[in-house]
Amino acid sequence: MFEFLRVVFVLIVVLATAVWYRDKRRNLPSGPMGLPLIGCLLRLGERPHKKFKEWSKVYGDVFSVRLGTELVVVLNSSRAIKEAFIKKSSMFSSRIQEGIFPQLHNNKGLLCAPWPIWKDLRKCCSNIFHELGMAKNSTELRIQEESQHLVKTLRELTGAPTDLSQVLMSAVSNITCNLLFGKRFDYDDEVFKGLLEITRQIAVNSQRSSILTFIPLLCRLPLPLKTKLVAQHNRLVMFMEKAVAEHAEMISQNKPIEESFIGGYISHVQNYKRNISHKYSSSTFSEDPDHLNISLTVIFGAGTDTTATTLLWALLYLCLNQDIQENCFSEIQNAIGLENTPSYADKAKLPYVEAVLLEVQRIASIVPLGIPRSMMEDAELYGYNIPKGAIIMPNFWAVHMNEEQWEHPEKFDPTRFLDDSGRLVNSERLMPFSLGPRDCLGSQLAKMEMFLFLTRLIQQFQFKLPDDDIIPSTEGHFGFVVAPDSFKIIAVGRATDDQ
Repeated sequence: MFEFLRVVFVLIVVLATAVWYRDKRRNLPSGPMGLPLIGCLLRLGERPHKKFKEWSKVYGDVFSVRLGTELVVVLNSSRAIKEAFIKKSSMFSSRIQEGIFPQLHNNKGLLCAPWPIWKDLRKCCSNIFHELGMAKNSTELRIQEESQHLVKTLRELTGAPTDLSQVLMSAVSNITCNLLFGKRFDYDDEVFKGLLEITRQIAVNSQRSSILTFIPLLCRLPLPLKTKLVAQHNRLVMFMEKAVAEHAEMISQNKPIEESFIGGYISHVQNYKRNISHKYSSSTFSEDPDHLNISLTVIFGAGTDTTATTLLWALLYLCLNQDIQENCFSEIQNAIGLENTPSYADKAKLPYVEAVLLEVQRIASIVPLGIPRSMMEDAELYGYNIPKGAIIMPNFWAVHMNEEQWEHPEKFDPTRFLDDSGRLVNSERLMPFSLGPRDCLGSQLAKMEMFLFLTRLIQQFQFKLPDDDIIPSTEGHFGFVVAPDSFKIIAVGRATDDQ
């Protein structure tokens, strides 16, 4: 038995060494050695972004690592990320074409469509959001109205310690629902709650299934976790298909409907087929309805989870830093008062509040590794050869926690974004919405939501942690987004009437 184990060990060492020498000959970035088949997967731990930053101190801003059977190139500095995603975006902007997510989405939609189709699809979606006035006055009114519902819900808690993650998710999701479907839901609506729950389950199980991205061969097996994730995703797609069918029927019958993304998409496709619009170089995406259905699931999930989680982190940090919370309240009180509903134009009057939001996005880095990309063709980066098909991971967390760019980066300090005159600075160092052609489609909407919701909440409430509770950790748990561990908040009303 001992001899057998020794032979196995020798074979593993030989195979690992052979792979390492092969990579060296190909002029790949250096990096840690791993084991055959699994690479360095077992060394990542629960927070891979932190392990990558640790490795970058040994191997540099750009290094390669075998995760499972896949070659992964990790970018750990703003310079490297900008070089790849902006200067050489045409080569660094594809998505992984094998693994669990391409299989779930059937290589369709905004997340997984191949580059030529994706470019037209992205342009179409961007045009529709522009027509809907995303991040403009009409959307601002929706957010202001939703903030009223949110304030009313928090007042009904009458200061009881509560986990606010669900109510924040409901408020943010309603903005997305308004844009996608042309309507909002009551927070206790059973359909709405079911929609949020299935989205939450997909996010959790997507993270648990991430190993299938790095060992694509496993995707061919009927693994229980994969089967569950596929079933959950199909349920969400069916909801979107039903919503699209309802819109299409009303349009065909010339019935009046609220402005929505679905209605805009249907109109764009109809115009294209009638040769009214020539905005797109290829009609491929317009001929397959799955591109719309799957894109809706992506927009709904991303538009809900990321913004709501950022707001939750903001409330946690304000609870842990009461002096900063009071500075925000004083600025709001002096600049716009307590009776006026905050508007997006008030940003210029509230630089400290804006600095708090920027600092939350920096220190929380809720999507620390972004969404992995894939090389469209062979390319050169930092003098290394990056082969076609290699997975590219930007380590945004490492950028946001770089000691050379940020003094005491582990400390929550909004003043790092303010100069001596109280004006905003350094915001260009942040990358919360990624960069280049694959940046976040809804970034402007997210910025408006975060500012309006948070300003309204601080204006109306003081947020505190229960005295008898353990102080929540700011480590968070790694998943689709990095969210804080469950914690309860007391919302104490600052005003006596709803506004």
